[in-house]
Amino acid sequence: MPQCRGRSNALGVVRELSARGLRVLAIAVRPAKGIHQETTALEAETDLELVGLVGLEDPPRAEAAAMLASCRVAGVRVAMVTGDHPGTAAAVAREVGLAVPGAPAIDGSSLPDDDKVLGAMLDHDGVVVSRVSPADKLRIARALQDRGHVVAMTGDGVNDGPALQQADIGIAMGRSGTDVAREAADLVLLDDNFATIVAAIECGRATFVNIRRFLTYHLTDNVAELTPFVVWALSGGRIPLALGVLQILALDIGTDLLPALALGAERPRADMLERSPLRGHLLDSGVLRRAFGVLGPAEAVIEMAAFFGTFLAVGWRPGQAFPSGATLMAASGAAFAAVVLGQLANAFACRSERRWPGALGWTTNRLLLVAVAVELALLVAFLWVPAIADLLGQAPPSTWGLAVALLGIPAVLAADAADKRLRRGTSGP
Repeated sequence: MPQCRGRSNALGVVRELSARGLRVLAIAVRPAKGIHQETTALEAETDLELVGLVGLEDPPRAEAAAMLASCRVAGVRVAMVTGDHPGTAAAVAREVGLAVPGAPAIDGSSLPDDDKVLGAMLDHDGVVVSRVSPADKLRIARALQDRGHVVAMTGDGVNDGPALQQADIGIAMGRSGTDVAREAADLVLLDDNFATIVAAIECGRATFVNIRRFLTYHLTDNVAELTPFVVWALSGGRIPLALGVLQILALDIGTDLLPALALGAERPRADMLERSPLRGHLLDSGVLRRAFGVLGPAEAVIEMAAFFGTFLAVGWRPGQAFPSGATLMAASGAAFAAVVLGQLANAFACRSERRWPGALGWTTNRLLLVAVAVELALLVAFLWVPAIADLLGQAPPSTWGLAVALLGIPAVLAADAADKRLRRGTSGP
């Protein structure tokens, strides 16, 4: 516009069109006389005659406002960083609900040179930055990272490549984006839809939680598997091993595998986005406390009770030598059954860190129901098929041993319920 003649009221029209959320294209001409091959663009584009203005409408998707609201619920701050006219950017921000009271609207030409000042200026939800250059986008990403933020940035042009690489999560447009942008990005949106980013956040949080479920489940089993060796070692070998190596392999590879995979496929909760943004490690104090302080000990106690209970049922008393042969194999089978049944209950307990399994619905994870059915079928095969039982060094448990082993289900669920109730009372729902 500064290079044009005949623009008396043109700037007013630009402001009017921009306020309606339109992208405005100015068209101007000049005679080609005097322009030759050596003439630069800057030299050629002078003394232009303004022909007219074109308003281009690129309306936001219908779901954009709802997705922005979901981001705020999820604790994700959103900023608009665009090369568009300030009026256009502000109008679109208002239309989709991005603009919030107190959020700054900044022209790229007025960005401060100091990155610390820039970071402080942009550290707000709903910021709108217009007329930015590719170099500005790169600086903005760095400035926000310096303030401890995890920065996700979208882009589609060749010049967006450096900013996409600098961001923690570079997101390129799959339909309208250039090859350079797609190569520089970490993620490519195949549908160019902001709603897909929100869905990815929800899916990522669900995956994080599912891995924690998986870890809690397996670590609990490890406590029960390790306990017989600890008891044997502490007794100096006087107490026989309740479980052997082949039995532990049967637990890990046979009965535990499918329930663990089913926990990894748990669907996201309806309020997944409403939960606090996930920070820290997958294996943290919460997972370790539940596995080693609550669920694991409950399972191990029933395991050893089934083992010793089998001996007591045949007349053994503390201080006497432990029976061997068929009695020892039946006791080992009872301990094995207690671990499997305890893990069955543990699979349901691990579906949530705070909610009782019944509140989630016992049948809402159908994969888990199938996995538990297979687990019980394997338990029967491992104990009552003679060839397999002999290979594992165990035998079907006695009536008393099986009765104690069955207590593994209510014991684990009761320990889980007590722990969750206690934590709700101390740290809120």
